[in-house]
Amino acid sequence: MGRPNGRYSAWRRPGPCTRTALTPCVWTVSIIGDVNVKPYLNPSCLTIVASFLLAGAPALAQTSPNDDTIIVTGTVSPIAIQKLGQTITVISGDLIEDQGYTYAPDVLRQVPSVAVSQPGAPGALTQVRVRGAEANHTLVLIDGIDISSPDQGETDFATLLTGDVERIEILRGPQSGLYGSNALAGVVNLVSRTDIDKGYTAASIEAGSFDTFEIEASAGIGNGDDYAAVSVNHLASEGYDISRDQTANGVPAVGIGGRPGDREGNTITAINARGGLRLDENVRISGIVRYVTKESDVDGQAFGFPISGQTYDDASETSHEQLTIGASAVLDPWDGAWETTLSASHVDESRGSWLTDFPFLVGPPVPSPADLAAIALYQTGSDSTRFRLGVVSTVRFGDDNLAHFITGFAEHEEETYKDPLISRDESRKLGAVGVQYRNEIAQQLYLSATLRRDDNDAFQDADTYSLAAAWQIPNTGTRLHASWGTGVTAPTFIEQFGFIPATFIGNADLVPEESVGWDFGVEQSFFEDALILDLTYFEAGLENEIFTAFLPSFQTTPRNRTSESDRSGWEFSVSATPMDGLSLYGAYSRLDATEPAGIEIRRPGEQASLDASWDILGSPFQINLGVTHVGENIDTDFATFLRAELDPYTLIRLGASWQVSDEFELYTRIENLTDESYQQVIGYNAAPQALYIGLRFRDEAGK
Repeated sequence: MGRPNGRYSAWRRPGPCTRTALTPCVWTVSIIGDVNVKPYLNPSCLTIVASFLLAGAPALAQTSPNDDTIIVTGTVSPIAIQKLGQTITVISGDLIEDQGYTYAPDVLRQVPSVAVSQPGAPGALTQVRVRGAEANHTLVLIDGIDISSPDQGETDFATLLTGDVERIEILRGPQSGLYGSNALAGVVNLVSRTDIDKGYTAASIEAGSFDTFEIEASAGIGNGDDYAAVSVNHLASEGYDISRDQTANGVPAVGIGGRPGDREGNTITAINARGGLRLDENVRISGIVRYVTKESDVDGQAFGFPISGQTYDDASETSHEQLTIGASAVLDPWDGAWETTLSASHVDESRGSWLTDFPFLVGPPVPSPADLAAIALYQTGSDSTRFRLGVVSTVRFGDDNLAHFITGFAEHEEETYKDPLISRDESRKLGAVGVQYRNEIAQQLYLSATLRRDDNDAFQDADTYSLAAAWQIPNTGTRLHASWGTGVTAPTFIEQFGFIPATFIGNADLVPEESVGWDFGVEQSFFEDALILDLTYFEAGLENEIFTAFLPSFQTTPRNRTSESDRSGWEFSVSATPMDGLSLYGAYSRLDATEPAGIEIRRPGEQASLDASWDILGSPFQINLGVTHVGENIDTDFATFLRAELDPYTLIRLGASWQVSDEFELYTRIENLTDESYQQVIGYNAAPQALYIGLRFRDEAGK
C-alpha cells in the first residue's frame, strides 16, 4: 500500500511522517474538536501464508503503531489505540483508493465478522450485519453524526460512496452505553479529511463495465488549524440483469413496463462540505453539510403462481435523498484540563418506491395484454427527520503514573415520520444522560466504564453500560484487550405505529431489543511490528427481538420474542510488511448465530479476506490484489417461505496502477476475476466479471 520512498511519495496523503504499511502517517481530523489520527487496520490469516511466500527481503524496522495512533470511535474523548479495550478495525483511505473500493460495503466485506447482503446490483438496499446481529443493530456515523434513517433506524449502505473518505473505523460489540439506540452490535464511522495545511485539489474519473461512469473531485484549504473543504462524488451505471432466468407457462416472466433481460441501473451523487475555525486559543467551531441522492432500478419479486419467490423484470425503481447538517463548538479554557463540546445535528430524509405486482398473481391462465395493461405501478414512501443536541464535558487530572478522565454527557433528540401518501404523521422524543470514567495506570493498563440512561416518551426507557480494559505488557509486544457491555435498539416508527392498517398493524407495547455481549483478545507484534496478529473471541445474546407475527385476519403485526438468540465466534487478523513496498492485510472469522428457529439468515459461518499492494521494486508501477471469501449461509426461499442454503463463493479483484507523475496516476482493475456466478440473496444475480479504468489527479500545495 502506498509508495513510501522516492519521487512518487507526493501522491500519498500528507502527514508529518513517512507512510508504510504498518506505520501510516499521523493525520488530523475534527469530529468534536481536533485530534491526531493514525489509521490502523487489523488484517487476516490468509496473509500469513502469503507473507512467508513473498518474504524475500528482511522486514523493515517500523515505529510501533501504538505510539501515536488516536481513535475517535468507542470513547467520549479521543485516545491512543492501545488504550482501547473494545475491538476496532480502522481502514485507511489509501487502502480504499488502491483497491478501488467505490462503495463502503465493499470495504466492510474485508472486516472480520461483518456480513454484507445486497439483493442484486449496486444501488439496491444493502445491509450490513456485525457479529451475527440484525441489520438495524449497527449505528452508522459520518464525522460523528448519526445518518441512519430516522424512520427505520437502519442505514442503506448503498448510499455510502468512498470518495474523499479519509478512513473508516469499525467498532464491534455492544456500544449503547456510549451511543444509545442502534449501537447494539457495533458502530461504523466514516471520517472525512480535515488535516489541511496550505491546500490540496484532487480529482478522479473512471469508466468501465455496465456503462459505468464515476467522477470525484475535492479541494481544501487551511493553515493547519483553520480549514475548509468540499467534495463531490457522482456515479452512474446501467447495471446488469439481476433476475434469474424464469418463465411462466412458457411466457417470459415480465412485469409492467419491463422487458426480458432488462438491466438494473443506479445513479448516486454525494456532496460534502466541511470547515473549522479557531476563534481564539480556547474556542474552536466546526461544521459539516452532506447531501446525497440515489435513484435505483430494481426488479419485482413474485409471491404467487407460477414463479413464487422469484424475481422478474419490470419497471420498479426506488429513490433516496438525505440532507445532513452538523455543527460543534469546543471550549478548552484550561489547556486540556477541562474541555466541553456543544454539538447539534439535523438529518432530513425522503425515500420512495414505485413497484409493480407480478401480473401472474391474477392466477391461471396466463393474462392477456389487456390484463397486463390494467395493472399499474403502486407507490410507497416516507419523509423523516432527526434533530439532536448534545453536550460532552471532560475533566482530566493526575500524572503519567495514574491519570484520570471523568466525562459527563447529555443528549436531546426529536424524530418525526410522515407517509406522504396518507394524511398521518408521528413524532417522538428522547433524552439521555451518561458518564464515562477512564484511568491510565503506569502507561500500560487502561480501564474504562460507561453508564447511560435513555428516557423515551414513546416506549420503554433503557439503561446501558460498558466496561473495557487493555494491557500493553511492557517489552513483550503483547497487548490484551477485553470489553463487556449492553446494547439496545428501539422499535421503529412503522413497528410502533403501523401506517398500513389494512395489512400491517403497529404495536405500541413494543419494548427495545436488548443485548449483552463480551469479547477478549490478544494482539501480538513481531519483528519490530513488521508482523502484527490479533485473535479475539466474542459472545452475545439478544432478548426482546422484534419479529413479524401473522394474524388469523391475514394481517401482520410486530411483537417481542420471549426467547433469546445467541451469537459467538472467533476473529483473526494479521498485517505484514515482508519486504519494502509490499503490504499485506487480511482477516478470517467464524460465526455461530442461532435463534429458536435455527441458524440466523444471511450470516455466513465463515468469512476470509486479503488485501495486498506491491510497489514493484520501488518503481512507479503497483499491483493490487483483493480476495473476499464468503462461506455457506442460510437465506429465506420465498418460493416456500422455508430456509435454504446459499453456496459459498470467492471473489478476486486484481488491479494495477502507474504513477505517471507526482500529480497523475493511471489505474485499472478487474472485479470478480474468475467470473464466479453467485447470490448474496436468494433469487438475485450478483455482479459478473467487470473491468474498470481510471485516472487520478492530486496536487498538494507546497509539495
